[in-house]
Amino acid sequence: MKCRAAREGEKIFISGQKLWISNGAQSDFAIVVCNLDGGISMVIVDRDAGKYESRELRKLGLVGASTCELFFDRAETTSDRVLGQPGGGLFQTLKLFESARVFVGLTSIGIGQAALECAVTYAKERHQHGKPIAGHQLIQGYLADMATQLDAARLLCQRGLKLLDLGVRCDTQTSMAKWYATEMAVEITGKAVQIHGGNGITKEFPVERHFRNAKVMPIPDGTTEIQKLVIGRNLTGVGAF
Repeated sequence: MKCRAAREGEKIFISGQKLWISNGAQSDFAIVVCNLDGGISMVIVDRDAGKYESRELRKLGLVGASTCELFFDRAETTSDRVLGQPGGGLFQTLKLFESARVFVGLTSIGIGQAALECAVTYAKERHQHGKPIAGHQLIQGYLADMATQLDAARLLCQRGLKLLDLGVRCDTQTSMAKWYATEMAVEITGKAVQIHGGNGITKEFPVERHFRNAKVMPIPDGTTEIQKLVIGRNLTGVGAF
């Protein structure tokens, strides 16, 4: 946590930068997690008053969603813009991750579902050796794997959403949902590309885009490796990070 804030009377000045900020270029304000008064706090900074800058990042996938780097050079805000209890920013951030991870999983399910539908349609339309490739055992095996993995991911996310709705601690379950759904999306879209053959690696068919979008998803809101460490820590009571 290198982004720092300093009080000067009733004003707070924030200096530092943030990376991988969704919709940063379009934002009217930012909720900045920073070091303040010796602890980690969340502070609201208005773009007009704070005058923070943004730089758009070019990504492999999800190119329709803005992702930015934000720069704060003594960005100005006021003491009444501190969210929650001073020093409570770490707890607030970790709490947000429980729901954010499920939402990333759900996005991955949408990508996987789109890829599966493309693969089924293509398999019925594409003919090889005198019949649709959907009539070949290997293709049906691929489709069965994809549909089953997609349903398993969907059920994990639905369990996470239910626990969130009940207001119970569920970081284990949301971590399971996030890593499984995102990794399965990569596998599902990869098989969709494979079913399309050479057409699958062209931009004339949507599965190429689905694969690129899926490949992004295991990274945000905690990588797959981090999710597994969270699960392992909760199972054993021993932290590995």
